[in-house]
Amino acid sequence: MLAKWDDLSDKQILDIGCGAGGWLRTLQEWGGEPEHLHGIDLLEDRIAQAKKMSPQIDYQAISGWPIPFTEQSMDLVTANTVFSSILDPEARLGLAKEMNRVVRSNILIYDFRISHPKNPDTIGIRKNEIRRLFPNFKIHMQTLTLAPPIQRKLAPLSPLLAYACEVLLPFLRTHAVYLLTRE
Repeated sequence: MLAKWDDLSDKQILDIGCGAGGWLRTLQEWGGEPEHLHGIDLLEDRIAQAKKMSPQIDYQAISGWPIPFTEQSMDLVTANTVFSSILDPEARLGLAKEMNRVVRSNILIYDFRISHPKNPDTIGIRKNEIRRLFPNFKIHMQTLTLAPPIQRKLAPLSPLLAYACEVLLPFLRTHAVYLLTRE
């Protein structure tokens, strides 16, 4: 299980939808070796920014599948707020199949679990959708992230109150993290 990893130095990690590479830089700070860190994104300008900030990490702009890595070449594949941006269920399934193809053991997904009524370009991704996308994985889910409108109002007044709401009122959490382990 991912939580038992105390050494990332020998792990091959792929971040899908890496943007400017912030998550991969965090993983590098936690001990991931730059030559084992890989990021892909649709937007070339974000990849260019990522390469400028961390030229030692492998960043690639890709426009679809297949993902440019061999079967089971990654110990961990991550996707942060990616699936919620793919409105077509079959396109989400296509990405999930590619993630399944390249990963050896673990997938980590952080995403919206609740659709935002004012943003038609995203959709909430619930546990049943993760189960549909990754039927051969054991799923561990944890809700988190206080609803951003509430967070924006409470945090300037009292960061402690905002934190307490997030911890004590799980129905106000709009995101979830899913740890998937191959069965």
